[in-house]
Amino acid sequence: MKPLSAILLVFCFSLLGCHLFDESNENIIITVGQREITEDQLKNDVKRITFEMGITDQDARLGIQTLINKVIDKYLILEYGKERNITFSEDELESAINEIKKDYPEEIFQDMLLERYVDYKEWKTWLRQELLIQKIITDALMAIPPITYEEIKEYYESHQEEFKHLQKVELMQIVTSTREEAKDLLKKLAEGADMGELARQFSIAPEAEAGGYLGWVEKGALDLAMDKVIFSLPLGKISTILETPYGYHIFRVISVQPEGHTSLPDSMKSIESKLLTEKKDLFYKEWLKTLKSQYPVVIKKEIIDQWSLE
Repeated sequence: MKPLSAILLVFCFSLLGCHLFDESNENIIITVGQREITEDQLKNDVKRITFEMGITDQDARLGIQTLINKVIDKYLILEYGKERNITFSEDELESAINEIKKDYPEEIFQDMLLERYVDYKEWKTWLRQELLIQKIITDALMAIPPITYEEIKEYYESHQEEFKHLQKVELMQIVTSTREEAKDLLKKLAEGADMGELARQFSIAPEAEAGGYLGWVEKGALDLAMDKVIFSLPLGKISTILETPYGYHIFRVISVQPEGHTSLPDSMKSIESKLLTEKKDLFYKEWLKTLKSQYPVVIKKEIIDQWSLE
């Protein structure tokens, strides 16, 4: 699913930022099921995909059939949705538009459309179609059965190398701009001050708001000087001051995990996510194959062949 703000940008820039196949033509060039696509429609779709993929006009011409196949896939999905009466209502569209507008002040939003000569009604029509496609795909993916515990366990047991890890430490740190500040904080820690509170008040590191909590760090993940200090530090003890290009660091190790394998319970979420993604990818490919056999596709190939020569 694309972020809604990105959808706005794709439409604005893709229509007017490319110069691929500019000559206008309203001839029917492709039919997908009962849907007829004109040459102009196809050109605009190809432009949009070219922009999304970040490829040049020249590369687009060389790979024109791949781009057209992507366009055909879009219309196959729309035919599937039409047959199942899947729609995107006006209320859903207005809600999506309001969500997009949150990312842009109103005047900037309107200026973006005006500067690119994009008619607001045209943009709404295009946006509805994009969101409808996403809705249809989401509906189709509901047919995928959930990942079972047995599948997760089987993957874990057959991919042990993926779950092997070096020694890890759970870490807190305070980072200051000067050594004098670090010395003062080190003294306060020695007197019993709470490291999390000091981190919130004085640390310049990004994790200061989290009380200096860095989370788990695997041996070798940080630079050599940090690695040496952290992995020689006894559990619960506070380090001496370490100077790096980022500032002056004070560390505390709050937990240690020896070298070994991440347990199955700790790995379940990541395995489930990986297996579900793989299932979705496979289902999507097979689903499109089914749609191609379900909805006839007719292409005037002789016209398309000329595009790469222009």
